Amino acid sequence: MQKRGLISFLKNHRILTHLILMFFVLLAILYFAVSYMDDYTRHGVEVTVPEIKNLTVEEATPILQRESLKCQVIDSIYNKNLRPGIIIEQVPREGSTIKREKDIYVVINTVMPHQVPFPEIKDISYRQAVSMLEGLGFPKPEIEFVKSQYKDLVVGTKYRNKEVVAGDKYPLTAKFTIVVGKGLNYEPTDTLNIEL
Repeated sequence: MQKRGLISFLKNHRILTHLILMFFVLLAILYFAVSYMDDYTRHGVEVTVPEIKNLTVEEATPILQRESLKCQVIDSIYNKNLRPGIIIEQVPREGSTIKREKDIYVVINTVMPHQVPFPEIKDISYRQAVSMLEGLGFPKPEIEFVKSQYKDLVVGTKYRNKEVVAGDKYPLTAKFTIVVGKGLNYEPTDTLNIEL
């Protein structure tokens, strides 16, 4: 009799019945979520990041794959004192603990130096021209003086005895010769490397 009364009550109060059902469904979903959250997030499945500096990406890849990690190149720089193609930096650092299937971000040493467009330095003072070139990362240029109407003004630039055109790209290791006017009474001498 009591069971019939409960069924009759639930039939007559459908909103309450739906609320009770929703409560139990919500409990089931929460139980499922909590039970499988560790598996989904791979909780407790961590690895120690190996050191891959001074290796190429090709050499580092199998080492990382053993730990279920991946290599991702994010930047490159040029250092002539280091072997081309090697990893210079890694994030996260070696010894860190991370979850499997994560990326290790690396910066590599490029094979060729970065190339930069040559600025327009004609008709400005050679001191300003030298500052501009060094500011871009080029080495200190040599200075070649020639007879010219205007003293200390850049007349042109040479790279490996060829005229340099503004806007053309050159490696940051390029050593230029700036041709500078020294007035009409100047007697030319050898190319100089002027200390500013």
